[in-house]
Amino acid sequence: MDTIVVILVFSLLVLMIWLRILFTKLKSIHHQKMEQLNELFSGLVKKQEMLHQKATISSEFQLKYKSDMSKLSEEIFVLQKKIFELITKQ
Repeated sequence: MDTIVVILVFSLLVLMIWLRILFTKLKSIHHQKMEQLNELFSGLVKKQEMLHQKATISSEFQLKYKSDMSKLSEEIFVLQKKIFELITKQ
């Protein structure tokens, strides 16, 4: 009976040591993966900021382009009107 208890305690001790080693390895792998995830996340944040800046620039350009085209259309209309007035006077 004593030998069974000793064998059981020894096997549980070996199992506990093996599980501790396994846990340590898993913890190390987990920390490495978390660092990789943080690096990826910071990279994505930088890319998102750059995209936001580009979108802002594009939006500003579109607004300025529309405004300039509207002014140009008005000027063309005024010039056409003056040309027609000059043609009708002759």
